[in-house]
Amino acid sequence: MTEENSPPLRPTLKHRLESIEELEQELVAKAHEMLPNGAVNIVDFFILGATQRTLSQSRGFRTLIETKNFPSATILLRTQIDTAMRINGLTMMGDIEADVQRLFKGERTFDRLMSGTPVGGGKPERLTDAFLKRKLAEDHPWIEPLYAQTSDFVHLSFRHLFTAIVDTNSETRMATLAISGTDPKQDETVYYEVCDAFFRVSQLTSTTILAMLMMRHQRDRVIAAAAARADGGE
Repeated sequence: MTEENSPPLRPTLKHRLESIEELEQELVAKAHEMLPNGAVNIVDFFILGATQRTLSQSRGFRTLIETKNFPSATILLRTQIDTAMRINGLTMMGDIEADVQRLFKGERTFDRLMSGTPVGGGKPERLTDAFLKRKLAEDHPWIEPLYAQTSDFVHLSFRHLFTAIVDTNSETRMATLAISGTDPKQDETVYYEVCDAFFRVSQLTSTTILAMLMMRHQRDRVIAAAAARADGGE
């Protein structure tokens, strides 16, 4: 088979991990561009904390995949979704400055806070995980099933045992297990799906963080972009 007729090479596990690392670098560079040279306030500190968490979890995920620790890597996928949910939740707070100040002073979680009055009427809602997930899934419906799947790894479940299965025999109905801190030896393709999911979630989280920074510090650009889109639509 000639090179011209060869099918395109599929990205390897190495390529996938490199793409995730590139996302980290892009987030740092773009966040740095958007932050003002002057003073920042408590909301900016919260967003920067989310940025640090996003980067740390991403680096940790890559390390866990490289060391063949699928269950722990999947937990970081779940907590990366959590970061996106909470940054997106900032836009729903009734008083963002006051509410973030409450978090800074020790309010345990978002679920003690209330959303603002919904556009078009309705009652404010508590910013619970279920609410934050539902709101994020309105624009990104793939979040709902991924959240449910990865939650099995956050809480102890039989999903942890399934990752230790090395082989099964349908005739004898027996399974061979390898109980260890690392995954049984298997083809690298078993990690493709979780890496692709982590890339997608990290991309969403980074975009959400940068959008918040842009709304806070480059509002003129946001208004101009919205006006350009409106003109184009006409």
